[in-house]
Amino acid sequence: MAGEWLALQVQGVVRLDMGSMEARSEIDAAHVAAVARAPAEVGDSAAHDLRPLLERDGVLVLGTEPFQLRPGELALTQRQWGDGRSKNWSYNPQTRELDGVVAGGEAITALRDLMSRYACWARGLIKDYFPAYDDTLEPGRTSLRPRSVQDEPPISRRKDDRSLHLDAFTSQPVRGRRILRLFCNIDPSGAARAWAIADGGFEDFARRFRSRARRLLPGEAAILEGLALTKCRRTDYDQIMLTMHDAAKRDRDYQRTAPRRFVSFPAGCTWLAFTDQTPHAAVSGQCALEQTFYVPVEALADPAHSPLRSLERLWGAALD
Repeated sequence: MAGEWLALQVQGVVRLDMGSMEARSEIDAAHVAAVARAPAEVGDSAAHDLRPLLERDGVLVLGTEPFQLRPGELALTQRQWGDGRSKNWSYNPQTRELDGVVAGGEAITALRDLMSRYACWARGLIKDYFPAYDDTLEPGRTSLRPRSVQDEPPISRRKDDRSLHLDAFTSQPVRGRRILRLFCNIDPSGAARAWAIADGGFEDFARRFRSRARRLLPGEAAILEGLALTKCRRTDYDQIMLTMHDAAKRDRDYQRTAPRRFVSFPAGCTWLAFTDQTPHAAVSGQCALEQTFYVPVEALADPAHSPLRSLERLWGAALD
């Protein structure tokens, strides 16, 4: 494995040496690792299984060439296409439907093609870097995030990604599956995208907010599904994750005082994050592409340390 990792940790900082990205950034090492080459390039995928690294640290920077915008696509990242109600523009790879966008004609076709191309590109990276995930994961939605994190007000407190949080979805139960997201910073100005990452990881977060989380009430999941408020049956795991998410965002003391470190992802940088595991917050940046994947717990290198199994130990009961 040594020799394939080009991450040099010096005084808590990982310096990346990734060809075209050389000397462009410094990334704080807390919960972040950097890898230079995919296992498929090395030739021995089993000996270079990256799953333990990603599952342990939660965030992984990939040493790949950035996603390339085609001529004319840069203009598509401008804010005039937004509907004013959605924080992101969202694309469904299965139906090719776009949400959060009011563009029409050629613009909507071009946006759809851009996001479809990114979804395919992201899936290809998962296949190269994480072949053990590829056969069982389910692609979710693709998003384009044009809003300026630092300059534009959030849609609501619950949707304020500047607050430390773990990802959990109101209408899309994951039923214990992991939420894996692949990001690429495509900011046309060349600015970095910055995150804050809370110290302590998932288990510290869960212990802090356990008293404010709850399981489902009798019949609650069936009612939500029957009213089409969820796309499938919500589980106790989903309910606990949602209530912890909301509690964290409402907790001003936690948001103000929680120890955290800062990560800067330069323009062109590509990174993966288990966003259901690592408490994180957006600090700055504009224009990023993101692809969501759902990973079954059974596909993990170490299922015992998944959020689902951690919460089951904390609650003393099965939650899926």
